[in-house]
Amino acid sequence: MEIHVIVDGRLKSGTAQGQILFWDNTLKKWVFAETSELFWDDVNKRLGIKNTTPTSTLDVTGTLTVTRILAGGVKE
Repeated sequence: MEIHVIVDGRLKSGTAQGQILFWDNTLKKWVFAETSELFWDDVNKRLGIKNTTPTSTLDVTGTLTVTRILAGGVKE
């Protein structure tokens, strides 16, 4: 699966601050994510997933499944 994501600072009519534009391959067009799902805080450069008030660079509300996490200074 290929995912293309951009943050568009030029808000269009009907969009909310913090909305993220992404490519929907089924619809074959760019669509806005709901701010309750993905939220970009442009002032603090933070991304919220299921969170409209992110308090860190990446703030996830809910369950997160990952294959591997490399912390700062760890090398493979």
